[in-house]
Amino acid sequence: MIKITRSRDYKAIRDLVTDPAVFPFVADDFVPRPELWEPPESDLIHYLLASDDQSCFGFAVFMPRTHTCYEAHIGFLPRSYGAIAIAAFKEMLDWMWANTTAVRIVGEIAQENRKAIKFAVGAGFEPYGVNSKSILRDGVLHDQLCLGISRP
Repeated sequence: MIKITRSRDYKAIRDLVTDPAVFPFVADDFVPRPELWEPPESDLIHYLLASDDQSCFGFAVFMPRTHTCYEAHIGFLPRSYGAIAIAAFKEMLDWMWANTTAVRIVGEIAQENRKAIKFAVGAGFEPYGVNSKSILRDGVLHDQLCLGISRP
């Protein structure tokens, strides 16, 4: 059974984000080492953790762009890849619809990260544009695909 909880346990969030299976896909060249990354602390940010009877296996960070539009950043540990992670993320989206003023959630994914794009589309996100040359990784600027989902 998947459990979704809002958390202010910044150490747990930091541990998930900086996990070697997650960090290379969520960081850019301006945070080259995981030990330098800290989660921003704000009551406006919704940190959601996904766990099961074993342990916490994923996170979503929802940062407000406006009162109705939030930007999502997510990560899941390899043991949850596939159906479990999709189900957990869909439950996180349901939590956002039920507990915030969000009517739209958006995100940007580096275009070469095809697995993450497939994951987002599998969770119901739709592409709506490209943010050209907007993320620096390994000294190279990459385009990011803009995706979004609206409240059902």
